Amino acid sequence: VVGLIPGCGPQIVLAAAYAEGAIPFSALTANAISQDGDALFPLIAIDKKAAVIASVYTTIPALVVGVGMHLLFGPMFGFGVLG
Repeated sequence: VVGLIPGCGPQIVLAAAYAEGAIPFSALTANAISQDGDALFPLIAIDKKAAVIASVYTTIPALVVGVGMHLLFGPMFGFGVLG
């Protein structure tokens, strides 16, 4: 859900959460794939339908990769890098 928020801020927050051990690497990876970045802001202003479609195009692969990583690797990547 956080990956649907446009801009780079959510990725920074989740990277910090991963570093503190709050989320697994699979969630960080899924968010990185689904982030549209700041490029989505002008698209929202110009064509809202295209912005929604672009978000769907990035969210579906993010969910597949995130869930797949979690199921295949699970605790292999562990939680966080500082703890």
